[in-house]
Amino acid sequence: ILRDVPFSALYWYNYEYFKMSLCKKSSSHEPTFLIIFSSGAAAGSIAATLTLPFDVIKTHRQTELWELDIIHSPQKKTRSIWEVMKRIVIENGFTGLFTGIIPRLSKIAPACAIMISTYEYGKTFFRRLNKDK
Repeated sequence: ILRDVPFSALYWYNYEYFKMSLCKKSSSHEPTFLIIFSSGAAAGSIAATLTLPFDVIKTHRQTELWELDIIHSPQKKTRSIWEVMKRIVIENGFTGLFTGIIPRLSKIAPACAIMISTYEYGKTFFRRLNKDK
């Protein structure tokens, strides 16, 4: 939840912002495929970058649970989110919270661009289909 809710909020806000800005810049009343695709990629990249620390923390907490399970530790309690974040920063610096940024952006940017392009195309297609009836 700490990653997905902020990701969605950031994504949709930035998508609409970029789409509107690019439409104005190109004097277009309706967004083109390129505007939609690039707005989706940019919005996804921003959301992925800003929420990556939560993903890194989640992965560290999952790893802790796995390690406790492997050594058959009776203690099944992991550290809090803030404790994990503090440990990452102490051990790896602030940039440790952004470990894996390149693979994440390589996946998220095209995925968001394709998803929103498909969504917008489907929306337009069915709107026209219903209008013709």
